[in-house]
Amino acid sequence: MARTITQLPLPESPIVDSVEAFGAFIRSLRTQQQLRIDDAAALCGVSVQLLSDLENGKRSVGLDKALAVAQKLGLSLLAIPKSELPQTITAIKHQSL
Repeated sequence: MARTITQLPLPESPIVDSVEAFGAFIRSLRTQQQLRIDDAAALCGVSVQLLSDLENGKRSVGLDKALAVAQKLGLSLLAIPKSELPQTITAIKHQSL
């Protein structure tokens, strides 16, 4: 019998300031797409172990691998100076209303 994949919500904060925070976004997107970890790893071109470690914040991976996983699962990343973070978050919240 196939395992049921429980969809996890996106983290509340859009700020990714750790491997754990990035992993939470990756796991959430994978589960929302009803992808098993082995299927997602194949889609992203990485090993199951790498994807599992990334989702669980167990190790850092190369930026190229992290960006490839993010892109394949539909995650956009935005790089902004810390000094502009409050204004940017406010602007994003107002645009989504």
